[in-house]
Amino acid sequence: MKPLTLVLRALVTAAIAATSLVACTRNTSPSLPPRSSVAVKSYTVKGVIEAMPAADRPGSQFIVRHEEIPDFVRQDGTLGMKKMAMPFPLGPGVTLDGLSVGDAIEFDFTVDWNATPSWWVTAIRPTTQPPQ
Repeated sequence: MKPLTLVLRALVTAAIAATSLVACTRNTSPSLPPRSSVAVKSYTVKGVIEAMPAADRPGSQFIVRHEEIPDFVRQDGTLGMKKMAMPFPLGPGVTLDGLSVGDAIEFDFTVDWNATPSWWVTAIRPTTQPPQ
C-alpha cells in the first residue's frame, strides 16, 4: 500500500473513533433549573405587619399577613394566592420608617421568577383599611 493511502486510512479511523467516543460520553454536569416563562408582574395588596426586621436579630424579616391575591401568577403559570403571612424583602429605597407590628398597610410588590429574590416590595404606605 502506498504511504498516502495508509495515512488517509489512519486519519479516517481516528475520526470515526473520536466521533464514537464523543457520542457515547454522558453529560454528567449538573443541569440548571428551568427558567420561568412567566412575565414580570406587579401587585398592590393590603396586609397587616406581623414582624419587622431588627438590626440586632440577624435573619429577622419583614413579614406581612396579606389578603388573597386572585390574579397572582405562580411560577408554573397557574393563578391565585390565598391570604397568608409571608416574608417580603424590601426593594431599593423602600423603608419601614414610621411603621410597626400590627399596622395595616397597602403595598406594591414585584414578582420576577427568574430573579433572586423572586419578589420584593417596591412601595409601602399605611392605610386605615385592614385587609378583607
